[in-house]
Amino acid sequence: MSNVYVKTASIWLLLSLLTACAPRNEPAANAAVSPSLDEHATEAARIREPLTRFFEPMIVQPGDWIESHPENGETFEEYVRSGPTLPTTERKTIYIQPIGKFTADQKQVIRLTADYMKAFYNLPVVLRDEIALGKVSDEQSRVQYPNNRQIRTSYFFDLLPKLLPTDAAALICFTNYDLYPEDTWNYVFGQASLENRIGVWSLWRLEKENGKPANKDLFLDRTLKVAMHETGHMFSMRHCTKFECLMSGTNHLGETDRRPLDTCPECTAKIVWGMNYDVGKRYKRLAGFWKKQGRTKEHDSMLQKARAIAAIK
Repeated sequence: MSNVYVKTASIWLLLSLLTACAPRNEPAANAAVSPSLDEHATEAARIREPLTRFFEPMIVQPGDWIESHPENGETFEEYVRSGPTLPTTERKTIYIQPIGKFTADQKQVIRLTADYMKAFYNLPVVLRDEIALGKVSDEQSRVQYPNNRQIRTSYFFDLLPKLLPTDAAALICFTNYDLYPEDTWNYVFGQASLENRIGVWSLWRLEKENGKPANKDLFLDRTLKVAMHETGHMFSMRHCTKFECLMSGTNHLGETDRRPLDTCPECTAKIVWGMNYDVGKRYKRLAGFWKKQGRTKEHDSMLQKARAIAAIK
């Protein structure tokens, strides 16, 4: 959802405000062969019409992502024909690795993010035990202002490949340290390499609101949106420009807070096709997640979508 930084033929997805995305020069090792629109794809495309009424068309406000970064978006059919990077039989597990020393609230948000990701993408998700931040060289850290030690993202990209399991579709690191990619940047929320199937995301700014701690629901929602959005990019999904969608680009936290906690019909079709996921089952699982959180509005919304899908079958 932000800028692209190209280095040694790899695409590094930089999050100048929240997330990042861009075209890739090279496919990841688990990239799929470009398929035709077969029966499975045709069936996935059918879900778009009954879901459309649940989503608002994108409305661009001053300062929004697409205002300064015009892009065309991507239809479901274009996604299928692009030969996207998808999970394979050998690489289908998402690993989440916390690195740092986390508060009880941060640990809970990470646990819930792992649960939501299972329901969202229909993939095995393994939440690893947290590990401490190791020794960081002076060249890979700085103090931006008092009480804010920032870690250069290169520290994590030196470390994460050593922790990457052979069956990983992606290894996602969460840290509670603020991040920066280069000396000329103030900060980033995270950075990822599609080629290497690794990424690091910071909680440090997501749990703040106007300099104060954000409420627990807002902190959770932001983390879920960032994690689901960035995982979508790991599976080659581009920004959505058609609807207000979880996969729409964001340029600031206010724009992120406007986005829904679900993908629009176009992007949902990509997920149910790419993950071989029954869309009705998906919405029931997401509804179950929100029921456990006591979030009635979100629970009811997911069930309404499940009913809309059931009506066409």
